[in-house]
Amino acid sequence: MKNFIIILISSFLALVCFELFLKYSPFELGISATKYDEKIGLWHKENFQEYIIEECYKNRYSYDEKGLPSNIIPYDSNKKDVILIGDSNVEAQMVKNEYIMHNSLAKAFNYKYNFINYGLAGTSPTQQLVILQEKVDLSNTKYLLQFIDIEGDLLDVDSKNLSSLARPKVYVEFDNLDEYTIIPPREETLFDKISDKLNYYQSYLFVKKTLYFLKSKLTSKKEATPQTKEEADLSKNWLYLKGAIYQTAKLVKSINSKIQYKLVLRSKSEKNKAIMKKFLHEQNIDFFFLNETAKELNLKLDSFTCDSHWTSKAHQNIAKIIKDIEFIK
Repeated sequence: MKNFIIILISSFLALVCFELFLKYSPFELGISATKYDEKIGLWHKENFQEYIIEECYKNRYSYDEKGLPSNIIPYDSNKKDVILIGDSNVEAQMVKNEYIMHNSLAKAFNYKYNFINYGLAGTSPTQQLVILQEKVDLSNTKYLLQFIDIEGDLLDVDSKNLSSLARPKVYVEFDNLDEYTIIPPREETLFDKISDKLNYYQSYLFVKKTLYFLKSKLTSKKEATPQTKEEADLSKNWLYLKGAIYQTAKLVKSINSKIQYKLVLRSKSEKNKAIMKKFLHEQNIDFFFLNETAKELNLKLDSFTCDSHWTSKAHQNIAKIIKDIEFIK
């Protein structure tokens, strides 16, 4: 018993020392910004500030009382809302708050609207549909801007691509454009509750990153095998992606027919661009392809070298593009 107590105390002290070492050394990682959410699976912590640290940046981000990236000016109920929704490029923890897209747009439009950012890392348009249903008040909205990376989102809409190490996540499965089923995130477990307590500590994120690294090394060997024709079939993925867009358009029109739902798209595939263009023209949904438009306007969309997220200059240039082409007015 004595030896057990000594081991227990030693382990605790070692953990405390390791936590202090991570916090006050060049190896600081920051702590997790998310918590369990019964509707989405995870959501940002409210009234939260923390550093995100990677090899090519260190940035302090902040979330407001709703768990949204902070705005540089207070909300004005006399102005209409512009809602932004998308993945980690829209959430943009790695960009200084004043330059994140919603704040860059606010400055570009001389604070004409309330620009509100509902971006959440790791989400696709299917999760974003549920975010709109559960988190967003669209009653004062004039524009809804959704940012879609076609190749990435085609994979992310399918629940089979959810990592076993990832936090729980809501999914939406479509039988057709009009019929769908929401697959809620699994119920919060004791493990989730413990994780939410531990993710206020640097050592927890260190362990998670280590596990992700090891898992990626193991899975990369399996993925090196050429895909079969069956594995390459994305017909279901296209249905889910189109279904999420279709239902998002339907949702905003059911709330207010004057809300303008618009898409900002990225794709490296001419085939995928053609499929999406045809669908959006059929649905009468306004859109533009970001990289092509940036090239036409001679504006660069630089990204960080370590993870390919847009830099602060890219966010400012995207705001400039949206204003210059009068995508919103």
